[in-house]
Amino acid sequence: MKVYSISQSVEAKDEAQLKEKLQAFKDLNDNLSHDDFVGAVEVIVSNPEIVEFIKEVMPEDGKELSLFDYLGIAKKAYAKFA
Repeated sequence: MKVYSISQSVEAKDEAQLKEKLQAFKDLNDNLSHDDFVGAVEVIVSNPEIVEFIKEVMPEDGKELSLFDYLGIAKKAYAKFA
């Protein structure tokens, strides 16, 4: 695989927000395959409200989700997006 250098413009209110955005991009790029990364972007662009939904159902740091939690999330997702 080749490494490419690019020039990109990113909107941010300050340098801290810029660093957060670039770190988020790096994390996604490092942890998702190419197809999953592109697919995730397509889902978010097509359904921007999914970001707020994910924030709503995301577990607190260190908390494990139970089967009951997963079922509740699935029910909420079906009600919101089906």
